[in-house]
Amino acid sequence: MISSSTRTLAIIGDPIEHSLTPRIQNVALGEIGADVVNVALRVAPGNLADAIRGARALGLLGLMVTIPHKESVLDLCDELDESARAMGAANLLQFDGDKIIGHSTDGWAAIKSLAEENVEVKNARLAILGGGGAARSLALTFALEGAAKITILNRTVSRAETIAEEVRALGVESFAASLDAEVARETLQNCDLLVNATSVGMAPHVEDSPISREFLHENLAVYDIVYNPLETRLLREAREIGARCVDGLGMLIYTNVRAVQICANLETSAAVMRVEALHALQK
Repeated sequence: MISSSTRTLAIIGDPIEHSLTPRIQNVALGEIGADVVNVALRVAPGNLADAIRGARALGLLGLMVTIPHKESVLDLCDELDESARAMGAANLLQFDGDKIIGHSTDGWAAIKSLAEENVEVKNARLAILGGGGAARSLALTFALEGAAKITILNRTVSRAETIAEEVRALGVESFAASLDAEVARETLQNCDLLVNATSVGMAPHVEDSPISREFLHENLAVYDIVYNPLETRLLREAREIGARCVDGLGMLIYTNVRAVQICANLETSAAVMRVEALHALQK
């Protein structure tokens, strides 16, 4: 029961109505009897600074941050965790006394999701599809985890090259290329892990796939950050040829687990969150 002693975490974004975070996080918090709740708040870009200052003044534990605010919040932080400095973005703001500390937990969540399925990043050869913020965050995370080689495939090669340059600055071999058939075929023949860091295949466009089935092979692990639908066309076709598959729900879940760890110093169950998320996605 919510009372005057209940502490609050919030997730902010614009839009935010689609977010599963309050539902899955509150079930997990209730399961351990924590007097903490999560709420979703729509914050327009022009109101971001006021919203963050207001949340801190109201005594919130912290704010989870989603599109379009992950980069804008950096200038509003007093400190940046190493993760946020490395990624140039923050998806979690921790209110620690008078300080606002920015964290980036997307990469941590991705590594946890892959590890659950026994997919190793260290020494792996990766191909990442996309040139946006998700592709950049994952590329840098995997570079820091010791990936052997990272190829960024994107229709706009200049955006992929920007990410590849940052990866090379971390001492990891990296290339950028156009997402066309011949390049994709050649790249994936020599890859251990394919990561879809685009929104291709997300509902309602569930029959779309970012890459042709004929380029996949059974020695490839395929990770799709899309979680609605849970099994995208890409993952379905990868499963059918015997490739290992990792869906995008784990990334959502582990960002929630990490937010509660950092802001409330509590341990919640990823398994409980997954069950609740699956219930929500089936409706």
